[in-house]
Order: sequence, then structure tokens, then C-alpha cells
Amino acid sequence: MSPPPDCRVFDTADLVPDAWRSDADSGPVWAFNPAIVRDGTDLIMAYRMILADQVRRLAICRLDANLQVVAGSPRAVSDRLRFDLGAGYPDVVHAWFADPRLYHWKGGLFLSWNSGWHDPVNHQFLHRLNPATFAPIGNPRELVLHGPRRRIEKNWMLFRAANGETFCVYSITPHRVLHVAFDGGGPLLCSDATTVDFTLAAYPASHGGLRGGAPPVLHDGRYWSIAHSVHDGTAGYRYEAAAYCFAAEPPFAPLAEPVVPLPLAVGRRGVRSLPQLNPAVESVVYPCGAVLDGDTWLVSHGIDDERCAISRIRHADVCATLRPVPDA
Repeated sequence: MSPPPDCRVFDTADLVPDAWRSDADSGPVWAFNPAIVRDGTDLIMAYRMILADQVRRLAICRLDANLQVVAGSPRAVSDRLRFDLGAGYPDVVHAWFADPRLYHWKGGLFLSWNSGWHDPVNHQFLHRLNPATFAPIGNPRELVLHGPRRRIEKNWMLFRAANGETFCVYSITPHRVLHVAFDGGGPLLCSDATTVDFTLAAYPASHGGLRGGAPPVLHDGRYWSIAHSVHDGTAGYRYEAAAYCFAAEPPFAPLAEPVVPLPLAVGRRGVRSLPQLNPAVESVVYPCGAVLDGDTWLVSHGIDDERCAISRIRHADVCATLRPVPDA
């Protein structure tokens, strides 16, 4: 495999929206877990931001072709979200915005997030934004599973199939895919579409197998997914990025599985400059977005719950971390 990929780590000060500038100046600022989508020659990037008051926020900005933050582009997107008043969501939904993902479908820009870890159940939302101004359009729409659900739901990875229908990867092991009823208004009702056994025989044992990460990207007739896994480290959990592939048509069966993690942010993890948000965690590489530029992937990810980064990694080096799924 080639040397570790180039990693662009962002200066958090460049990511602070003007609306939060005075509050950011009064204490530490965490900015992490960025998502990206292509928008012409630019990228749009959404990310988590936490100020001294510990409110979990979402911001969004534009990056130029050199991955520089476009001056004046950061916006305080979570401040502008307005939920349906009749939905009766708990207060935490209005103050805890976690792990954004971005989608660009048919000219529309969509942002998803979850409400963290809370009782009795958490919530996941999808919201359309104006791609020019990042202003929200309408109200957030909750992703609702038709049938039994886990108490805490995170990391559902949405994708559009060739026929234009919307699906999401509910779990990777097993590979369970939901159909998303995207039409109409109100909640987005999700129901089981397909489930395929997938045991990750070649990947090191980890907590919960692979979990969601960047939304799947269609390339060479298959979907490429940059996911994450959790391992035991010497001083706590280690979050790693890993890739896998699945078929472009139902039942969306896995085609390639990881043998080793992706070598993102090598040498940049575990060097903290802020108070640790989660003492149970040793180090984190948490992917939330991926864009393929020619033969190079741009993978956006958090580092140690305090920094935003985009790693460049050659497609050939991603392939080198994979092997075909037996009997696929």
C-alpha cells in the first residue's frame, strides 16, 4: 500500500459562523465530524460545533477547490431549524444536533442528523436546505422505522437507487436496507426492503461490526461505503474508518469486505488540545462524507471529537484494504 494519505486539518477558528463568534471567543470550541458533498467545483461541508455552553450545534460552510473555507460562508444552520410544533419533541431535540450527513439529489441539498443519546428514544431527521444560502426549507422530517426499533438509532446511511427510489443502510452486519417513502410531507416512513447475511470474516473483531459513516457513493456499478468500527485500545475505545462495497441493485448484497482499516489521519490522532468530551474514548477517526475525484477519494472525518479534517486517499489504496466477499 502507498504511504498514508494527505490529511487537511481545518483551523476551527475558520469554521465559526459570525452568529457564534462572540460566544466562541469566550471559551473552547470543538468542531468535528464533518460531512461533504460536491457542488460544482466547490464542496459544501456541514459539521458539529460545541462552544463553552456545551450546546451541540450544527454549522455549514463552503470550501473552494483547494479545500479552503470560503470567507463569510459559515452559517449557524441549527439556529435556523424550526420543528413542527405539533410533534411534541422533547427539549433535547432542540438543543442537541449530532453527526451531520449531506446529500445532493436532483439539485436539492439535504442535511441529516440525530438528537444524540437520551431517553426514552432518540430521533433522526432529514431537512432540505437552499444550496446557495443554506437556509432551511420547510420543517425537518423525522426518519421513522415502520416496526420495532432500537432505543438509540444513529448512522442510517441514505442513498438513491438507479430507479430514483430512496433507501438507507440500517445496519451493515447483517446488511439490512430500508426503503424510505420520500414523497409527501411529514415523517419519512422507513420499512424493511432487504436483509443479507454479512459477517465480516476477514476483519478484526470489533464492537458491533461495521457501523455507518459516509453515505454510499455509486462507482463502477457498485456502492462504495466508508464506514467506521470501534476497537478496544490501551486507554479506551478506538474509532477507525473502514470501507466496504455492496451491489447497486436489490438485495444490495455486500460485494467486498475490509481486511484492515483505512489509514486516515495517521500521526494526527491522540494529540488533543481541548478537554476530552468522552473519557471512554482513546482516539477517533469518524467519517461522515466521501467524494470521489477521479482516482482519489476525499473523505471528511472528525479527529478525536475536536477537529474537522479531509483526507485524500487513492482509490487503489482503498481497494487494497478490501477483499471480495466469499461467494458474492
